[in-house]
Amino acid sequence: MKPPPKATLRDVAMAAGVSPMIASRVLSGKTRVAPAKQRAVERAAKDLGYSVNTTVRAVMSEMRRRKATSFSGVLGFLNTSYDREAWHALPYNRAFFEGAQQRASDTGFFMDEIWVGQPGWTPERTGKVLRARGIRGFLIPPGAAEEQFSFDLQGFAMATFGGQAFNLHIHQVLPDHFHNYALCYQELKNLGHRRIGIYIPDYDLRTSGDAVLGGYLSAQWRTPKKDHVPVGCGAVNWQVAEQSFCAWFHRHKPHAVIADYNQVPAWLKKCGVRIPKGVALAHPALGPDVEEWSGVDMRGALQASQAVDLVTSQLLRNERGLPREPQTVIIQGHWVPGKTAESR
Repeated sequence: MKPPPKATLRDVAMAAGVSPMIASRVLSGKTRVAPAKQRAVERAAKDLGYSVNTTVRAVMSEMRRRKATSFSGVLGFLNTSYDREAWHALPYNRAFFEGAQQRASDTGFFMDEIWVGQPGWTPERTGKVLRARGIRGFLIPPGAAEEQFSFDLQGFAMATFGGQAFNLHIHQVLPDHFHNYALCYQELKNLGHRRIGIYIPDYDLRTSGDAVLGGYLSAQWRTPKKDHVPVGCGAVNWQVAEQSFCAWFHRHKPHAVIADYNQVPAWLKKCGVRIPKGVALAHPALGPDVEEWSGVDMRGALQASQAVDLVTSQLLRNERGLPREPQTVIIQGHWVPGKTAESR
């Protein structure tokens, strides 16, 4: 005995006494419709057991937007954050997300964001959702945890960007930490600063494979030993790091500081130190949230777009699962003069 056919949008519209266009607007939730018609459509959809196919909707929406038939597929962007809006609300993250989204669109792919960091979500559910939506390739953003990927990865192409906090052997795009931190040091030195210190979260050391430290120390090694400043290392939590930063700063009295804690200017103000007269400041990973700082633009949008290329190239070659030889693409940053460092 054949199962009854699934209800269509036209069935829902007919049962509700409205046009298919009105029914579509109600079920998409994107256009205001008269309350009576909205209730009628929602009731009809529930009675008929109608469910929206989100993948088909995404494909059709993208096709209409592009007015072409070049749609190639759907890529997943796995939002691993506990905060659903982290990749949209936070300026630093948004550059990554928009870079990935733009590159996916340029190459004919629609990017489907899946919030896998929400409470109660499981790795098994991630795998099921990806397969149900027909997604065969996805991006892993920085900040993900190893346990979030304990599902069968063999059917998927994947890549990450920005740096992982755990060891998953996949293709990745990274900022050139060694180059970027050495560049910060050299540019501050060119401005006439001698005692150049660095204060960084332990997390940055781990996710860069100590390349952050390597870049800084290689540049410091080329300066007289009397100008060397011991490395300062703090917690990721800036509220915890503040006290140790201030203690480090008062103990070693650097002329310039390389730091990617956005709160450092406020900490120095509490210490009675002016920027840039009292101390110069350089950020090794500039973003919209620190746009007036001097420092290095690590080109986050480019990193994410290159990660999209790694995924789509795997899909085109019909490659799935963990690669035998993971590729690493390194993106060098460039120095951006700002208001926090000037000639000494």
